[in-house]
Amino acid sequence: MAEQKIKWTDQQRRAIVDRNRNVLVTASAGTGKTAVLSGRCVNLVSDKANDHGVRDMLILTFTEMAAEQMRSRIARHLRDEYARSRRAHLRRQLVMLPGADISTIHSFCKRLITEYFHKLGLDPTFSVIDADEARLLKADVLDKAVDSIWRQGDAENLEKLLRRRDLRANGGFLNKIIELSGFLDGVVSRQRWCERATRLADANSAAGELAQKQKDIIAGNLRGIIDRLQHVHRLYERESPGGEWGAKFEEGFIRPVARYLDLLGAGDWNAFVQSITDFQKPRFSKPRDAPESLAELMHESVTNAFKAFAKLSSLAILSPDYVEKVGRPVASQTHVLIELVEKFDELYSKAKLSLNCLDFSDLEHKALELLTEAAPDGELSPSPSALALRERYKYIFVDEYQDINPVQQAILDALGSGDNLFG
Repeated sequence: MAEQKIKWTDQQRRAIVDRNRNVLVTASAGTGKTAVLSGRCVNLVSDKANDHGVRDMLILTFTEMAAEQMRSRIARHLRDEYARSRRAHLRRQLVMLPGADISTIHSFCKRLITEYFHKLGLDPTFSVIDADEARLLKADVLDKAVDSIWRQGDAENLEKLLRRRDLRANGGFLNKIIELSGFLDGVVSRQRWCERATRLADANSAAGELAQKQKDIIAGNLRGIIDRLQHVHRLYERESPGGEWGAKFEEGFIRPVARYLDLLGAGDWNAFVQSITDFQKPRFSKPRDAPESLAELMHESVTNAFKAFAKLSSLAILSPDYVEKVGRPVASQTHVLIELVEKFDELYSKAKLSLNCLDFSDLEHKALELLTEAAPDGELSPSPSALALRERYKYIFVDEYQDINPVQQAILDALGSGDNLFG
């Protein structure tokens, strides 16, 4: 017997039936985002106006269990639709579903690399090491990287970097080298990031350039906070256009933060520092004319925005003594830290090559290499391989989209056509 048809809310139904543009769903945990995703898949397949099938879709998750649950959920919805309509097309989709591209992002990247290994210059017999194997290999490589820098690099600055720091094998300062390398796994270009960090450190050691760098950093943070607050305002306006709460929120939350950006642009650094230090967070009241789940989401976003704002007053660069006490010593230590990370990455890559293996980060970066072409300014554009895959995947779905990193986003940008992503 078919299950009772799901009763979608108006907002859920809009997310399911909307077409010809990217759709981003924002909602609290447990409100049915994954159900909406699977519902949209089935709705597309069931649409008689189009000839879509499950093999036209790329559905990405973050765990193998989530991928299997997604496949089961789609199968259940398809069975329900078939039981109601008895359409042969839906029956075919059920038969084809086991071969549909529903997997974790890393499994998808591995399939791409295996299919196009010749374009990447890889040995097709490569293996993928798991997190525990990678951890052991990195620990061995770290010792070699430190020894190499000590013998061939800047031993004096390395000694200053390590002086009075906890150097235990696990949890000590040197483990931060592995952690920083891990952070860079999610950055599109490691080299460009390291170059930028080095330039920033050099600028921070020069008093003449520091003031502008301070302004750039603070202004960027302020713009990010304002963007978050404006997003909250837009969420409310979609629910209650022209509502009284929206006007009060703009006046009490967005404009005060925007005034700090104006004050910073006016050039009075001392007045800006004093005013931002004295800032008092306004009190947030949930809108009564919005659903409780949306109000909770808005409250969480505002709280996070002002946590970021509170951190501005504690930034070291706001101190007038920053250059002498922090700027110059940090610049030299930043250089050797980045040198350490680069040496670690170099030796780790060689170790993996000798074992003919890749780690999970490599899967993402190799897939990105396959799917994009880089201009001299670093701007990425879709490769011929990506354009061919766009013909294969008419629709792209990402479960837990908020958790993707910049490399994964760049992969999605290459695969998507700008109007077929749902997350």
